Amino acid sequence: MSKDLLIVSILILSIASCNTWVAHGQSTFDLLKFGAKGDGQTDDSQAILNALEALCRASDENPTLVVPNGHTFFLRPLKFSGPCQSKNIHIKIMGNLLAPNRSNWGGCAIIWFHLFNITGLTFDGTGVINGSGQGWWSRVIGTGDCSRIPTALYFEKCDGLQISGLTHINGPGVHLSVVDSQDVTISNIHINSPEESHNTDGIDLTRVIRANIHDSDIQSGDDCIAIKGGTQFLNVSQVTCGPGTHGISVGSLGKNGSEEFVDHLTVKNCTFNGADSAVKIKTWAGGKGYVSNIVFDHIQINQTNFPIYIDQHYMRSKEQPQAVKISNVTFSNINGTCVGKDAIVLDCAKIGCYDITLQQINVTSINPKHPARVRCNNVHGTTTDIISPRGHCI
Repeated sequence: MSKDLLIVSILILSIASCNTWVAHGQSTFDLLKFGAKGDGQTDDSQAILNALEALCRASDENPTLVVPNGHTFFLRPLKFSGPCQSKNIHIKIMGNLLAPNRSNWGGCAIIWFHLFNITGLTFDGTGVINGSGQGWWSRVIGTGDCSRIPTALYFEKCDGLQISGLTHINGPGVHLSVVDSQDVTISNIHINSPEESHNTDGIDLTRVIRANIHDSDIQSGDDCIAIKGGTQFLNVSQVTCGPGTHGISVGSLGKNGSEEFVDHLTVKNCTFNGADSAVKIKTWAGGKGYVSNIVFDHIQINQTNFPIYIDQHYMRSKEQPQAVKISNVTFSNINGTCVGKDAIVLDCAKIGCYDITLQQINVTSINPKHPARVRCNNVHGTTTDIISPRGHCI
């Protein structure tokens, strides 16, 4: 080897060692080594894109990008796309990620942090994801030419996705959205936005197949968890929703006559504290498709409005000849207190809801002058062991 070639080789190795180190056979990348300042003011967007590119090129078994503790990284809206070399990619958020506020958003971007087509992604840590959403909450549309309020974190086509440990606050819109992905686990996360933060769903799932959400607490200004069209084989357990959040909802489905479906959903051992609703299915009149094989079981209700709700006239949409078909839905072992009279509302379209089961229900009103009641239309099924509310209309 010539002297000049040797010098060049040493320089290349030196540059690489500045940005990564190897521990137990895996590459570990430190975001600060890619030029990020982490001072909460400097735009670190390009630094994290560079770091993600290096992470994605790594060919070892489990390359890891560390967003270090003790720093706040200010990021403008960005998108990073795979595929990556490794089948297991790890992004470890130990510090904080900070979004721009509305007045400093710039352009039309409906997603803040968008990760696309990355298989085997683990996105975890003890850090905080701050969506800086305060300026968006009183708006019904986005900014500039943008018609939508932005989503904070958006994972698209990320099969094998695992998200855990993080705290998400102040989303401009949806805090965490997963789309077109399979075999997803979301666990031990904390979402906290105030009740007045309108349109801030905690978690949205769209066309997600085989997913588990568990051991998490969500406080937001809209749905705690929204299960959108095309989602199948979802289990939700040990999730606490509220106060202020709208509950765990299937839908809304079928807007503008669209065809959508959700099936094989189990929501079990979940708690709703001071929520606007608890377990809910909502569809637009005139929609097509179906909702089937749904179980809501062992649900604790604490001073929550609309504990059990099927709404086939969502947003007061008027009755139409067709509707999303709802069948094989079980509400069981649901106990606690509601703040309004309507403990059970089953408002089905004229085509009817079928195989609806209510069993072991005991929900009472906190207002003795207005005892809990049942309201329903066009519902077919069975009821057993209903302690409260009295009466039934199935």
